[in-house]
Amino acid sequence: MVENGTLIEKIEKHPRVWFAVSAVIALICLLSGLTGLLVKSDIDVKDIETAPFYGHAEAEVIERDNDEDFEIRNSFCRFIPTGNEYFFRVCTKDGTWLFVRADKNADIEKKTVIGGRVRKFSGDEKKYLLDKYAIDTYNYIDMTWIRISLLQIASGLLMAFEILLGAAMIKDKISAESKMRNAAEIVFCALPFPFAAIWIYLLCHL
Repeated sequence: MVENGTLIEKIEKHPRVWFAVSAVIALICLLSGLTGLLVKSDIDVKDIETAPFYGHAEAEVIERDNDEDFEIRNSFCRFIPTGNEYFFRVCTKDGTWLFVRADKNADIEKKTVIGGRVRKFSGDEKKYLLDKYAIDTYNYIDMTWIRISLLQIASGLLMAFEILLGAAMIKDKISAESKMRNAAEIVFCALPFPFAAIWIYLLCHL
């Protein structure tokens, strides 16, 4: 009988490749999350359509058009639901009409101060707005940006822990004879699942 071997035993055959790929993934996740939190280019809300990639805008709401609020049901590969997005149509103090992405129960009414990262609508979203509301717009203010960045950081930390755990087993710091070995291998095999779940959610909300 031929045994396939455990995941860590397969990785031990090419440890440098595994480490390099995992380290790059962890670094990308951590940097994207930290950059999203720390890099802010403050812009005037009236310049939202020409905002830079990490542009942030803040303004006071003077009016809200509930009839133009809309909701997007997200899914991954059309079969895995990944939650809904809620967009509110508001007018700011300087007379600029724009959309704000926020939680469904967000209190966005008159005199509410909104603020967040400027993001772009996808092609399908732009088409939807043009067809249904005759609104031709590109950008919106994302009030959920902190959650997005924190999830990116969390995914990077998960991958970093995966690297440390794998290295400990490969270097025999957690030996095959150790009582902790089985638990370590179970955790090592399980960590990619929450990592994948986070990024399935993020890919539908970025």
